Amino acid sequence: MAAEQSTGRSSTRLPVWARPRVAGRGPQPSLSVGAIVAAAVVVADAEGVEAVSMRRVAGELGVGTMSLYRYVETKDDLLDLMTDEVYGEESPLPEDAGDTVGRGGWRAELFGFAVRYRALMLRHPWVLSVGVSRPPLGPQVLRRTERMLGIMGGLGLPVQAVSELTGTVVAYVRGVVLVEIGEAELVRRTGQTEDDYRGLVGPYFEQVLASGEFPLLARFVVEADEHPDPDRVFRDGLERVLDGVAAGVARELRRD
Repeated sequence: MAAEQSTGRSSTRLPVWARPRVAGRGPQPSLSVGAIVAAAVVVADAEGVEAVSMRRVAGELGVGTMSLYRYVETKDDLLDLMTDEVYGEESPLPEDAGDTVGRGGWRAELFGFAVRYRALMLRHPWVLSVGVSRPPLGPQVLRRTERMLGIMGGLGLPVQAVSELTGTVVAYVRGVVLVEIGEAELVRRTGQTEDDYRGLVGPYFEQVLASGEFPLLARFVVEADEHPDPDRVFRDGLERVLDGVAAGVARELRRD
């Protein structure tokens, strides 16, 4: 079916929320858009977004594939609805992060936003590839964006500056998560952990460092923590990014 093949994410169709919702018809009164989206999210979380198809989701729900098209017109619509659904999730902050945010101020709020955003993408790794470049303009995405811009809304900055400064934090979070997801996917695909890989390339790497051509890299290998806590690394890096954002805020305020 042509709709099933549509994955280019560049359709000329209006967003699903701007089109009249097709009412469900037929003998499955328990079937709904929400049930379809929830089943698709479960599949994507477990097996990746490439495993999501209308046929697969219908199978998970125990209905015929054509039944889904009475509620969701295309696979692209389904991906948009899935992305918007998970963007509406809010997870509690870790206890130590909560203490930081509790001290108040835009920096603390932006810190908490970043921590929650990372947690969301780690729960749903497929979101990074589906909803980043052109996120769907659904109600949850719009509310989340409004909240993010509102964090610095009281500083008297131009909204363009607010967008760029908060966007810097978002870019940092996505970059970190991209590496984390990539490592997890590599382990899943190859069955080889980071320690396995280090053991494999260790003898070669020791020869390279023994040449003396890379003294700083050799120092790093000796002194660096082999198994740093990813949460601590993320938060330390986030604080450095926020230092830069604070400098940007001060610079913008001086312009006035």
